[in-house]
Amino acid sequence: MAGTDSRPPAVSILSRVDGEPVGSGVLLAEQHVLTCAHVVNCAVGHDTLAPEHPGPVSLRIRVYGPDSTHTCQAELTRWIAPRTGDGGLGAYEWNGDLAVLRLDSALPHAIRPPRWHPMAEKQRVRAWHGGAERGSFADVEVTECNGRFGYVDGLRDKLAVDRGYSGGPLWSSREQAVVGLVTARLTTVGDLRRAWGIPWQRIREELDRAGLTHLATQPDDEVRRDPCYAELVALLDRPLPHPDDWARCGRLVAWECGLDLCGDGMPSAHDFARLVLTHERALPALVGVLRRTAPDLADELLAASRATRRPRMLSLGEHAELVRQLEELDVACAARVPAAARAALPRTVLPAVLLSRASRLQGMGDLVGYLEGLPRDSGPTAKGMGTVPGLLRAVEFLAVICPSEQRRALRGWSEGVAARLGIHESTLWDRRRDAEDWAGQQLHRTAPPRVLVEFSSCGGADGGDRYRLRLWCDDGTGPRRVSEEDDRPRSAEEAAREIFDALGPLHPQEPDGSLPVIELVVDRDALELPADEWRDPGLGGLLTRVLGAEYPLVVNCPELRELGGRRFEAEWRQRWGRLDEGGAVSVTGSGADPNEVYGVLMEQRHAAQVMVDVPARSRSAVVQVCLMVGVPVVLWDRGDASGSPAVGYASGVPARALPEAVRVYRAKTLQRPRDYAGRPVLAWADADHPPPKLELADPTESR
Repeated sequence: MAGTDSRPPAVSILSRVDGEPVGSGVLLAEQHVLTCAHVVNCAVGHDTLAPEHPGPVSLRIRVYGPDSTHTCQAELTRWIAPRTGDGGLGAYEWNGDLAVLRLDSALPHAIRPPRWHPMAEKQRVRAWHGGAERGSFADVEVTECNGRFGYVDGLRDKLAVDRGYSGGPLWSSREQAVVGLVTARLTTVGDLRRAWGIPWQRIREELDRAGLTHLATQPDDEVRRDPCYAELVALLDRPLPHPDDWARCGRLVAWECGLDLCGDGMPSAHDFARLVLTHERALPALVGVLRRTAPDLADELLAASRATRRPRMLSLGEHAELVRQLEELDVACAARVPAAARAALPRTVLPAVLLSRASRLQGMGDLVGYLEGLPRDSGPTAKGMGTVPGLLRAVEFLAVICPSEQRRALRGWSEGVAARLGIHESTLWDRRRDAEDWAGQQLHRTAPPRVLVEFSSCGGADGGDRYRLRLWCDDGTGPRRVSEEDDRPRSAEEAAREIFDALGPLHPQEPDGSLPVIELVVDRDALELPADEWRDPGLGGLLTRVLGAEYPLVVNCPELRELGGRRFEAEWRQRWGRLDEGGAVSVTGSGADPNEVYGVLMEQRHAAQVMVDVPARSRSAVVQVCLMVGVPVVLWDRGDASGSPAVGYASGVPARALPEAVRVYRAKTLQRPRDYAGRPVLAWADADHPPPKLELADPTESR
């Protein structure tokens, strides 16, 4: 099978002088690139055919795959100098002229070295300019080849090989292989346009002589060593119900994958196995065809392929259709993609960058590619009915929160993929019910119980800090007053004991019940009050309890929201409504400016969470700007320096899990203070459960 639009991964080798492409190359095994030595000379500014080793060389290289471009540095590891003085050479010929470079970073899995095939006369081959533009191809024919040099002539009315093509592949579409490297063009007269290249036969000899035989390993050799290869060949060698079924499979799979059938149009079992192990979306296409004619064989192929990471889950058509549907989501649905994905896959840590981009209708293809690589879920299923891949589960959870037309389309896509994979419809319906249950919970979400603490500072007779408290308990039915002596000054120890007493009736009876939350209602000058560190040593002198380690403790500052006025109060409610959609704004750096933060928050009007990690001198202003414009969840560290380990610890935690995550961090600080040295503060303003209208006492008064 051959591609109608196929070519090997394109390689651009860039000049160290001006950064422009000077030639091309071909990928070899183990992150290596083969090119002509004279291309390296051009890249470093030496004479083209200078035979001297150029010394330590690192060149910038771009590698173009089917879906992405990889830019990296490549170090010269082997130099096979151009040799113009060897005997028996023609006027335009020279020996050697090869260079091997090693990339400094791994390529994406989809970018793989091409096959090689011996060059022969009458082959039609194609070359590309080093700039890698797809339209720069030159179609030529091998008119003479002696195994050392291969001459190619440009076809009539086609581009010819010219300057900038050196080092690039001479690609045979029929063989789906590289047959040599472009080396030089000849100056000719009339309509003749001739160039020559180094055939694979000579390249292999040069690599062997240089001790690089391992780099000449053919992808076919690698495929045959795959532990699945023999099993796949055995399965694909079985007869199908009708004699023409395998030929029909070949035609349909070739069409689905954008390939041409070569030869008699009847692929062998080896052809199919090779395709499955080299084309990442060929197996889904093949299984889709076999599902209708040989469902048992389709299941066996899926089972056999799970031992290798090469095949993807979706066919090209399925992948394209899902990405299209996701890119056509309305803004509100796209913003809920992170929440749906996290709810569908609670045991999986999903990359925050992918989710954030998807919520803005960007990078949907990247998100789908990541999700289809996840293992199947572990939900309960009936024996023999299959499990559901994580991607399908995520699609079901997204569908349930979309408008009816988009919901039908996403569910229809999911049903089609499940049928191809042999997943029983009842299993998919179980996951659909999970999604509907989750959506129902979002409509009837209840907040954990809480103790609201309104307090103000006042000086004690002994000069120590004292606090006046008023307490409310909220078990879900609304705040009710529980404190009596509003104005009696308390020490931090007495305040902690009183708060612990108020928490007692709200403590969960079940082991897995939600802990009540301590919500400190403060003015802006008390945002960093270390109440989470307050201790109560009153348990018989044996145990000192710490507020912030035993219970989640957050701060709420109505004063700043009131300063923002009605304009930002509305934003606060809107942002809170999008709390589960994920994506935190991160404010870092020593030069953080409140006006810049304001600009970011005005750009990202739906952001419900900000992580602040800046030096103390600018932290207060940044935090207060966030709270004033209505951001409901803000996390920072009240320590002196930036680079907070506490903020880093909480990064990536879903917003609703932050109060508990911060509590756990504070508990870890008691165990290992050097390892958990942060002092996190979490501002939390639940727009669905605001504090009662409070009047903070005047901190200048003392009674």
